[in-house]
Amino acid sequence: MLTTPMLEPHAQRWLRARGNAPYGPAAHTPAQTAQALREHAPARRNPALQRPQGRDVHLWHIDLRDMGTDAVNLLDAAELARAQRFVYAHDWRRYVAAHAWLRRVLGAYLGIAPQHLRFDADAHGKPMLAHRHANGDAALRFNMSHSKDIALIAVTSGPEVGVDIEALRDDLPGPDLAAGVLSAGELDELARCAPLDHPAVFVGCWTRKEACLKALGVGLGLEPRALDVGLQAQRMTLQLGSGEPAVDLAPLPCPPGYAAALAVVGGFAGVARQDAALVWEGMS
Repeated sequence: MLTTPMLEPHAQRWLRARGNAPYGPAAHTPAQTAQALREHAPARRNPALQRPQGRDVHLWHIDLRDMGTDAVNLLDAAELARAQRFVYAHDWRRYVAAHAWLRRVLGAYLGIAPQHLRFDADAHGKPMLAHRHANGDAALRFNMSHSKDIALIAVTSGPEVGVDIEALRDDLPGPDLAAGVLSAGELDELARCAPLDHPAVFVGCWTRKEACLKALGVGLGLEPRALDVGLQAQRMTLQLGSGEPAVDLAPLPCPPGYAAALAVVGGFAGVARQDAALVWEGMS
């Protein structure tokens, strides 16, 4: 994707038209903006959300067309810098909205103002809450994925989690992509499918692999074709090797034209869909 060092002018105009605080990178650097917001924002909110219990998963469906209030003001310096590199206004909007909603959701669980959340990353770059937010309890684990104007955020109280959502495309998979992503058995399955079904079964398979890789925290450090999840959209337990933790993997309901999947290391119990309105209760 092409990048640009400054926020696009059309994105600035869109931001002002929606009533968000103006953001002028020529006047303030991302670090200066983030520091100013931290100094003037309240440190904590009253907790309103109960954390997932045991091995339950809370699943948030977010409409990225709604950025919410002061979305840009919630991001830290690194996020602001990343947002500035998008060329197209819709990519900028979706990135800002997704990360603002992630902060609102996690802040509501923790009773912390969204802009005060701090994140670390594991060895493969998977984001996690900074240790300071654990408060001696089982740490919240989360994962986010977004495609077009839909984002999914999965949250657990301890188990490592991965989630993925992808929009279907008629031009997928193509022979080269299929060979690079699918196992030998999955390639055989694909060959037996009707060509019109190829996009849906391939993208569904890919979301399950991606969710699994994200739950394990290995990213693309493990070849996707090394995971054999099959082309059937069904819940399954994936055992990668002797002594490795099992991964509970399942497709997720999603709007037409999308495929989505959830993976939890060690297994999950229930999946409870959450309402974004609960976030505003946690910030009141």
